[in-house]
Amino acid sequence: MASKEKVDRVSTGIIGLDEMLFGGVPKKNQILIHGDAGTGKTLLTFEIAYRNAKIDIPTTYVSLEETKDDLISNVKSAYTTFDDVDELISNNILQIVEIEALDVFKSRENWETFIVKINKLVKANQSEVLILDSLTTLRPLAEDDRTFTRYVNSMIENFKNLGITTFVTLEYSNMSTENSGLYGTFMFDGLVRLTTVSTEGSFQYLLTVVKMRKSNHRNSAAPYEITPKGFNIFK
Repeated sequence: MASKEKVDRVSTGIIGLDEMLFGGVPKKNQILIHGDAGTGKTLLTFEIAYRNAKIDIPTTYVSLEETKDDLISNVKSAYTTFDDVDELISNNILQIVEIEALDVFKSRENWETFIVKINKLVKANQSEVLILDSLTTLRPLAEDDRTFTRYVNSMIENFKNLGITTFVTLEYSNMSTENSGLYGTFMFDGLVRLTTVSTEGSFQYLLTVVKMRKSNHRNSAAPYEITPKGFNIFK
């Protein structure tokens, strides 16, 4: 049953996902996309960034794992129909930046410098959508889950204060326990889970919208495939 709420939304640009969200993600929500390795978290978030840039919504993609050149090369290899990525970047409607995060947890000053750097990027092209890929890179740098969660919480609060819609990725197995707090309801407004299941010797990809504040959403898992045209989520 579709939602009748009057909610300002950011379309993901992915038809099946927008249908699951009854039109898209509520604006200014902070979304965690987590899942197993190889489920397409980077590709999903890049497509969200790309689709928004295509409709002239300024977007920033911050990569903590890959260099900018490697990210773009890998995305073009997967999404062979995305033939205007370079043009969107040239026009600064799609801003892709790599950030070296090796020393972010060495001091409070280092962490604040890291956050200020992201804020400046967002303001540089007045981004309405921010992608951060991935928290998986940051977790081993923190002393423990509690410290990691505290810092991430401060970052998410910062993004809320900026008034942007943010999608953050994390590899599911990277956290020692779901009870650490990172998956708790207090931090992220939305949680999207990507998983794989083995059936008859083959793998099936599944996407589930676990929660989404300010909006109703479909609860059941939907199978998906990654095609040269982007994510194809089946009803």
